[in-house]
Amino acid sequence: MNQMKHLSFFLLLFCIITASAQTFVHPGGLHTQTDLDRMKTQVAAGAHPWIDSWNALIAHPKAQNTYTAAAKANMGVSRQRASADAVAAYLNALRWYISGDTSYAACSRKILNAWAYAVNQVPSGNDIPGLMGIAIYEFAVAAEILRLYPNWSQADFNQFKNMMTTYLYPNCHDFLTRHNNTCISHYWANWDICNMTAILSIGVLCDDTTKFNEAISYFKSGAGNGNITKAVPFLHPGGLGQWQETGRDQEHALLGVGMFASFCQIAWNQGQDMYAYDNNRLLAGAEYTAQYNLWKEVPYTTYNNCDNVQNYWASEQNSGGRGRLQRPIWEMIYNHYVVRKGLSAPNVKAMAEVNRPEGFVHDDNIGFGTLCYTLNASASPYPASPAPSAPAGLKATASVGKVWLRWNPVTSATGYNILRSTTSGGPYTTIATYRGTFPLYEDASVTNGTTNYYVVSAINQAGTSSNSSQESATPKATGALPSGWSHQDIGTVATAGSAGYANVSNGTFVVNGSGAGIGGAADGLSYVYKTVTGDATITARLAISTWGSSGSQKTGIMIRESLSSNAIAFSMTSGDGGVREARFGSRTSTGGSMDFQTGNLYTRAPTWFRLQRAGNKFTAYQSTDGRTWFAVGSPVTVAMAGTYFVGLAVSSNSSNLNTATYDSVMVTSGSITKRKNHKK
Repeated sequence: MNQMKHLSFFLLLFCIITASAQTFVHPGGLHTQTDLDRMKTQVAAGAHPWIDSWNALIAHPKAQNTYTAAAKANMGVSRQRASADAVAAYLNALRWYISGDTSYAACSRKILNAWAYAVNQVPSGNDIPGLMGIAIYEFAVAAEILRLYPNWSQADFNQFKNMMTTYLYPNCHDFLTRHNNTCISHYWANWDICNMTAILSIGVLCDDTTKFNEAISYFKSGAGNGNITKAVPFLHPGGLGQWQETGRDQEHALLGVGMFASFCQIAWNQGQDMYAYDNNRLLAGAEYTAQYNLWKEVPYTTYNNCDNVQNYWASEQNSGGRGRLQRPIWEMIYNHYVVRKGLSAPNVKAMAEVNRPEGFVHDDNIGFGTLCYTLNASASPYPASPAPSAPAGLKATASVGKVWLRWNPVTSATGYNILRSTTSGGPYTTIATYRGTFPLYEDASVTNGTTNYYVVSAINQAGTSSNSSQESATPKATGALPSGWSHQDIGTVATAGSAGYANVSNGTFVVNGSGAGIGGAADGLSYVYKTVTGDATITARLAISTWGSSGSQKTGIMIRESLSSNAIAFSMTSGDGGVREARFGSRTSTGGSMDFQTGNLYTRAPTWFRLQRAGNKFTAYQSTDGRTWFAVGSPVTVAMAGTYFVGLAVSSNSSNLNTATYDSVMVTSGSITKRKNHKK
């Protein structure tokens, strides 16, 4: 028994010594020597698809040997400029190794030395500590390539590593440790991830096992949202993992997925398989995010955190933020999971294909993945598919001064052409061409009263489809309000409001208003209303809101006991918190202060609101599609006059006018019994 104890002890001691004495692979940031040699060989051979991505790289402004850095003693003065310089250093280092032209290595060296000798303090400034981790990681992976350059002196390299450990690492470590003294789930996943990736990269660059393991440990069990189980908090059937920022916006969801892939790639190059951790949890998150951005439906679970963000739905279901091909992240993920591991990832594969050749650089996600991560040409064909089929299901919906177009997404499309004519059957003029998977377009260059005829074609790397079937729409100018509706400015307004109506899109109201806002002891707003008696429900879609100024510009629907500014009132609005926060407001006594209950903190037009009165109980709802509704906060009970006013409220909190467009406005008598997450 004692021998067994001694053996167990020595085995444990051996594991500890082995872990603490890790030998790092160099270069071993995003790319190993094998990776770099593969790129060099394939580009020299002019092989597809590597050469296609290479051609995009050498054309990029940051990949030029004339690039000049703007180093600062405090890197936090502009984390964006620091990141731009880091990306330029990385691209020039990559261009040097692949081409053999030392002028690019000299440029990269000049950038890295400029920062290494300029930085003399821990970065401070806006979003610091926090997002500084992006630039720090990018500097580290650039230096990991350039360390191969024989004319980067050991003294300069040491100076650069000293900058990393003395001034930049403390910034990242402090963020993961304190989170700026906020509650632990306050920061979105990408904030943690960029600092984890920075620390991991510093560990590799500086042969520092402690820092490397700090990052790995946080990935597995960190307290914040950089823990992979918190970054992908919900697992759904079909191998789909809901990304933590899905309900915030797709731009940041994609940022996080791509940054975590970079983290896993660096760890993989050092013999740590974080890609596979927790049953390939990152792959589940990537598959989910890819599916949604291919404009397919995904299951969704409401996400909330310590700030009560109440993300009821996946973000940007009706806007171009979803499906824009703005993040060059997919080739890295596809090549590891599908090509190297042989796993099924149909959505990741499709996103890699529509982005190929990956060339666009977003400074937060370095990109050019077709060049850097393609392992097998036959597994990564370019073009990946023939020219797309014609879009089906085109619908044109008229509004005031606008026409909204929507159609069924085309699987292999990388973008679409929008064509218009004022004559049925054409000839058509192309009014827009865009890159992305989103099957919708807003035509704001129309004349009210003129019928427009539309067709749409799909495009990809292989060509252009034939045109869709034709659809038409006639936008209309606003006129008088419909019978029973009136307009009035309430309270203090700097500029008089106005309102008009057009019989398009299930009835469209355009309301202009300034006003001091909605809240406090009195409101200042522009109000379009009708008088009702007894129980009633108002439902409206806020289609567009053009904010008058920065600050609080509440726009939405309202129930008021009277038209006095200090009346008992209930509102369901968006406009706070960066003009996106939705809230249910209630002033329960004349002249009393209005209290607010939080709805979805990431509400963007178009969005649906509903207010209901049932006896003395008032309830607010919001929806992204007018079918599935979510109760906002708790109902409020207060005695109010039986005859009152319901309508549309617009304020700007400034002298400028805020213009809001509502459609599908409906006021119904009697109560409508609803429950959270009910369907219409």
